[in-house]
Amino acid sequence: MPSKNIFAGCGLRAEFVNLIYRELMKRDYLAYADILAAYYGRPEGYYEKISYSSEVGYGELKKAFPEVLDALERVCSNCIEDNGKRGKGKAFRYIGEDDDPLEAERNAVVQKSLEDYVSFCKASAGILPTTWFSSFFENTQLLLDTHKEAESGTSHIRSSLEQNLTNIHLLPFFNKAITNRRVLRFGYQPFGQEPFTLTFHPQFLKEYNGRWFVFGEAERLRVGEQSSGMREPYQAYNVPLDRIVGEICEVDDVEYIPAEKGFYQNFFHHIIGVTHEKGAKVEQVVIHTKTKYQHGLLLTKPLHHSQEETLPFGEHEDGCYGEVTLTIEPNRELRGKILLYGENLEVINPQSLREQIKETLEKLITQYRI
Repeated sequence: MPSKNIFAGCGLRAEFVNLIYRELMKRDYLAYADILAAYYGRPEGYYEKISYSSEVGYGELKKAFPEVLDALERVCSNCIEDNGKRGKGKAFRYIGEDDDPLEAERNAVVQKSLEDYVSFCKASAGILPTTWFSSFFENTQLLLDTHKEAESGTSHIRSSLEQNLTNIHLLPFFNKAITNRRVLRFGYQPFGQEPFTLTFHPQFLKEYNGRWFVFGEAERLRVGEQSSGMREPYQAYNVPLDRIVGEICEVDDVEYIPAEKGFYQNFFHHIIGVTHEKGAKVEQVVIHTKTKYQHGLLLTKPLHHSQEETLPFGEHEDGCYGEVTLTIEPNRELRGKILLYGENLEVINPQSLREQIKETLEKLITQYRI
């Protein structure tokens, strides 16, 4: 009977297995504490005075470490040696000749993961925009099967967002233009304004709240105006796909301007959504949660990746609440998320954001006053 593939599965054990194997292949002595330190980002010497057996996941590590050692010994006997110590100081080292002795097992799991991903794509045509999905699987049996399942009503994944937005079919086109570094020209009409022409260097695609945006460098021209040859910089100019009008053409006589490495990762790091507001800066936003349920909900579904719990929910000197803190640049998307939770959230700091929320609520009260 063939042995179980140790890389198969998901969860903490599988993560430990991959980490242990990767570290052993460096051919240095490796102890349980080294894996826990690497996994949790502990500083050097962290476990010298602290017992690592109480660390979350230690039980899974105790299963994973011997599994990896046994799997290695099965494919290349006598390839593991220990340092002769016992207890906390015991460590193991890989000394085999093959630099990746379990390559076949790892590749088998990767292949299975790809198959699972393709299976998910097939089932998720209701989540992915139809044209986006079709562009990647055009003329394949996968796409034919997906259409058949949708027509027969046997599909079992659906999104709450309807992906029938205007120009959603342009997603694959812009993705390809970014990959191939192509300059485009098209008409753009912001809400309530006259259209104008953009010579556009697409660099990044982002979805927020069911709407797709393409970001890039742009030269803005009024409709019918000729390019002066001078480009006014519009770094990170964002265009909602549904505001593009008319035909899109490629521009061959303009050199493509790529984004600097890491630019968009930094651009979005401290905001929710897509908007940087004039004069806004990164601040500590302190929010009180008013119910235990709301506090727990915010912990499992944070407003922003920087969110930290700074006070657990409970009785405090000035009342009953919980507290979370965000390191973020306030914008309209943040205000919208806070207002969405109504009376269950209260902005404490900064005062400027608190006043903005207050002003919006006062307008709402006036609007609904009989």
